[in-house]
Amino acid sequence: MTLAALRTQVAPRAKRAQEVFLGLLFATAGLIVARTVAGIAADNGLGLGWQLGLGAAGYALAIGLLANLGNADPLTTLAEATGCLAALAYGLVRTAAALLVLLGVLFAAVAGASGHAVAT
Repeated sequence: MTLAALRTQVAPRAKRAQEVFLGLLFATAGLIVARTVAGIAADNGLGLGWQLGLGAAGYALAIGLLANLGNADPLTTLAEATGCLAALAYGLVRTAAALLVLLGVLFAAVAGASGHAVAT
């Protein structure tokens, strides 16, 4: 396989990995700003609705600012960053569910092996 053919195969995967990494990086920055803004709102005695609203606005504005600094479309960047964050959360929930099922099967196998044989 030539180097040019290898680049042709790897280029889409590398681009997708870069997009996911940047999306998660932007989402992390947005979450840090959102948590900071919500904390300041809580310290000033504002209600939960204000905290959530200001946190969401801080999240969107932080990602929009980073997108403008990176010379990208802010709305597309916000959608991609939130999508990457949602995909990460979905993957973590699926992994946790699979581990719970695995632990349940393991517990059933150990409990079944240590129990008495059923008379037939």
